[in-house]
Amino acid sequence: MQQSSIKKETDKYKEILHNKDVNVAYAGKSYVSIRGRAEIVEDMAKKEELWSKAYEKIMQTTYDDPDVILIKVKAEAAEYWESGSLVKNIAFMYKRMTGKDAESAEINETLELDK
Repeated sequence: MQQSSIKKETDKYKEILHNKDVNVAYAGKSYVSIRGRAEIVEDMAKKEELWSKAYEKIMQTTYDDPDVILIKVKAEAAEYWESGSLVKNIAFMYKRMTGKDAESAEINETLELDK
């Protein structure tokens, strides 16, 4: 499960209250996209445990702000792309834009997880 912090005053909070289906993406030396169901968590001890100075700077508040909540995502599927070759990335983007599925680009893998 993935957890993230947001404020209640954001559109994302309102979207999750309306529709719990979410996607979480990470881009670094590789790319990961996780599809799952979100749950709003207002556990003060968990917020303190997960909090970092970076969140404080970005959100301009502290973990004990009642407007700060956690989002817990129960992953249902994950997709991974390797980032090695520029040619592979261009082939992947071309196949996506032309309507072919990512599997045919042979640079990613999808894993369906237990629900």
